[in-house]
Parts: sequence; structure tokens; C-alpha cells
Amino acid sequence: MSAAEKRHQPDHGSLGARGLSEENVALRIAWEMRRRGWSQERMAQELTNAGCPTHQSAISKIVNPKPDGSRRAISVDEAITLARVFGIALEELPLPLDDAEGRDLHDLTRTVTHEGRNAKDQYAHFLLAWARLRHRFGREKSRTAYEGFLAQRKVDAATAGQAISFWMDADSWREATVGYDTLQRILRAMGEGRDLTPPGEDSRWRHSVVADLVRLRELFATKIPGAPVRVVPDLIYHVAEVLVRAGMHEAAIGVIDAYDRGTAHPTDAVVEEIDRRLQQISDREPEDRLDHLENLAARIALHERGRDPRQPLQERAAELGVSIEDYQEARKVAGMHRETGMR
Repeated sequence: MSAAEKRHQPDHGSLGARGLSEENVALRIAWEMRRRGWSQERMAQELTNAGCPTHQSAISKIVNPKPDGSRRAISVDEAITLARVFGIALEELPLPLDDAEGRDLHDLTRTVTHEGRNAKDQYAHFLLAWARLRHRFGREKSRTAYEGFLAQRKVDAATAGQAISFWMDADSWREATVGYDTLQRILRAMGEGRDLTPPGEDSRWRHSVVADLVRLRELFATKIPGAPVRVVPDLIYHVAEVLVRAGMHEAAIGVIDAYDRGTAHPTDAVVEEIDRRLQQISDREPEDRLDHLENLAARIALHERGRDPRQPLQERAAELGVSIEDYQEARKVAGMHRETGMR
């Protein structure tokens, strides 16, 4: 066997013998420890907890080279456990630190988009709760009840009035909704968070309001009227972000508030408002092909209400006077529900 062949023979005992850089691994371990604030004792304990018993002295020998530059060898089992503890792929462990830094920044971009989507969902629930307050305080009976509640707790009438005025203030409410729209716009520019680039497709395709309106129509026209009162708040909870994103939260707040208090409420007015908005989209003059498909998606949603779902697509497209290709593409637009809890 030649020397070159020997160099490529696998050795399952140590990571370095398999052609991977123990120097890079050692530097990566030290880097991961620094970014987490872990001592050598903590690192050893993490490995031990993960099923690979390790002493602090072993960590020291790995991260601190001897005078001749050599380091303690790392076994395959140790490498696998290190990767698991650090939450990285095994093949990333021996990469140069520049790659580790790049990966760390990439992970941060994913964290930002992930947490941003979570924040947007929580923001939607915040706006729904505030909208319920505005809805209830709009009735004199509710305001009187709240003032009486505060009076029993020794809150003076002026302070109670200021509290109600704050919740009802149109400028504050407008600023809150603008804040949500800003967050949504920023997250849209970030894309899905799976890479470092913004979305490659037109954002209108991914964020067509038709998809939201179609899903909300199904909820208010079919699911809520046929559901027990007690389960409706949970149905609404999971579409809070859709309601706010589509701008339907204020129109639907009467229904939302009633069901949250355990009382059924007609949904006809909400469905009518959804249909009105779909009709507006259907009637507007398209500027480009994506506009055309969105308009067609709205037309399809309005045209197929109550129709037999088994009707051939070719017949449906013909009734609307469009090609089967455009019909199918428009249906895709109406089916894109984006990053919501409604999977």
C-alpha cells in the first residue's frame, strides 16, 4: 500500500486520523465555550450529561496544545457528542472558525426571523385584546360598569376616566396598528429565514390578502356557526394574526368578543364584509400578471361559494372565461396562507 493510500485509510479511533483537523476542532470547542460562557468544568459536564463521560482535564488537553503544538486526540464518540451538545452538524465541527462565525451569523438571522414571527403573532393577540376593549367601552353600560368596579377599589372618577380615554384614544390605536404593519413589512423583506437573502419571488404572491380572506370566510361562514360556543375562542385564537394582517379584526370584533364571553353571535356581517373586500379586489384594474392572478383568485372565491366541489376545473374556468392555466395559478394564490398557525 502506498503512502498516499495509507493517508486515506479510515481510522475510527480519532478524529484527526480521519483527515479532519483537530486544530480546527479544538478552536471550535474553545469558541463555542466562550460564546456560551462555559468553563472547562461546564463543558466536561455537558458532555457527560449527553452520554459521553468526560473530565475537565480532557477538555484542557484538547483546547490547550502542548509545547510541541500537539493536542489530545478526539474520538469519534466525543466528536458526535460535541456536535450534539453544540447543536451543529458533525461535519461542521472541524471547519475553520471563519465558517463557524458565518454559521453563527446565519443562525442569528434565523433567530431574528423566527422570533419576529412569534412577536408578530403576539402583537396580533395584543391588538385583538385592545380592539375588544375599544368595542366594549363604546357602550355606555360597559363604561359605567368599569367605572363602578374601579370606584369600589378606591380609584377616583378622574383616574378612571383617564384610563378609559387612553384605551379609546384613536391616535394611540392607530400607532399600535402601524407598529404591527411595520413589523410585518420588515419580516416580509427578511424572507423565510432559511437563508441570508430576501424572498426571490414577488412578495405580493406570497402575501396576497385573498388567501387570508378566503380562509377567514371559511371560518366565519362555516366553522364558527357550526361549532359549540366553547370551542370558538380557540378557533379565533389560532387566526388572530390572519385577522389583523387582513385588516378584519375591527369588523369581526363583535363576534370575537361575544364568543370570548361565552355567547353566540351572528357572523353574517363579517362574511358580508369579507365578500365586499373580495369583490373590490376582483373589480380593480390589474397592473401586471400577479395583480391579474390575485383578482382572479378573488373572483374564484366569490364564484364558487356553495358550488359542487366535484365540478371539473375546466368547467369552472370556462364559466369565468379564463384559461385552465390561469385558473390553476390563481387557485394557488388563494391557497397561500403563509406563516400562520393555520396549517
